[in-house]
Amino acid sequence: MQILGPGAGNLISEWVAAFNGNVKLSTIAAAIHPYPTIGEINKRVAGTYLSPKIFSPTIQKGLKFFFNLKGRACHLDE
Repeated sequence: MQILGPGAGNLISEWVAAFNGNVKLSTIAAAIHPYPTIGEINKRVAGTYLSPKIFSPTIQKGLKFFFNLKGRACHLDE
């Protein structure tokens, strides 16, 4: 892992801990930091890496199908 730029020390520490502890990317992506900091970018990086795997074309098609379903509970009787 290499990070270059302002605040790099704040960003690299989470990745070092993750690699040394064999932490999964999904764990980093799901992390909740105590307050928003530059460290939140680690969560975004992990999520961006995992997104194509989680939201494959098949999964996207299935989600569109389910979100477009409307039952009687969704209709307002007028």
